[in-house]
Amino acid sequence: MSTQSNKQSSNPTGAALYLRWLGILCAVMAAFCLGVFIIGYKDPSFGRIATFIALAIASPVLLWLSRRLR
Repeated sequence: MSTQSNKQSSNPTGAALYLRWLGILCAVMAAFCLGVFIIGYKDPSFGRIATFIALAIASPVLLWLSRRLR
């Protein structure tokens, strides 16, 4: 029974770590997307703008959730 309680207590930290890395990844991808627009490699389209907005919103939300689960 004690091993099961240890597993349950370690899951939130694992989930928090996963959400933190996912939030960082979203931030990096959003920065890359913005860099592509600034440099002019690809023209902004509806899909690219929507992807950037989704990444820009997802990053702080995921980081907030990871902090909340700690």
